[in-house]
Amino acid sequence: MALPRGRGKAELHRLYGKTKRFGNFNLHHLIPSSRGGGKKEFYFFSYKIKSHRAYHALFLNMTFWEVLEALDRIYEEIFHTDKEGINRNWLSVCRLKKDRGLDVQIDNVYGVEYLQEKWIIAFGGQDVKQAQRLLEHMTLFIIFGSHMAVVDYRFDNGNLTEFFEEYPANEDRLKAFNVCFGEFADWQRIKTKMSKILRQLGPLN
Repeated sequence: MALPRGRGKAELHRLYGKTKRFGNFNLHHLIPSSRGGGKKEFYFFSYKIKSHRAYHALFLNMTFWEVLEALDRIYEEIFHTDKEGINRNWLSVCRLKKDRGLDVQIDNVYGVEYLQEKWIIAFGGQDVKQAQRLLEHMTLFIIFGSHMAVVDYRFDNGNLTEFFEEYPANEDRLKAFNVCFGEFADWQRIKTKMSKILRQLGPLN
């Protein structure tokens, strides 16, 4: 089923810019355009600029789903190693226009302290649970798109019914819904889980 395009990048910037809690942000492609990500509003996350840069220093153009799947392993490699420098071998899933360019990215040795610093900046803390919470927050943007800018909207049963009728789920949004809420979640579970995710977010977002 085709997904309505919704708001474009310029309109998303204006909309999120009106909400102070997003701070000094730019738009992060949850599925990078270089990996076939679309320009629909459901593929963008309002990410603080410094944190956004740190995220790509760690993950290059990995997709959201690739980062989610490998998060615990990457955390272990960065924070639980006796080495002073390591390769970012987790980038093997990336796709660049030139394969040689990717080989260079993977083969480069980075100081562990540098990677730890980037992790802390990207996720707002060292704890892997903080990183998991931020990724959960990103799933809400895949599900709700620009409606993440209007908190009250998402906590009204009538609005939720209307929203899912107007924006039926494609593969990514259905997957995000199931990961975040569970396959058979009712309105109350959806609202409770959203409230928990937003409440637990650290100072990053």
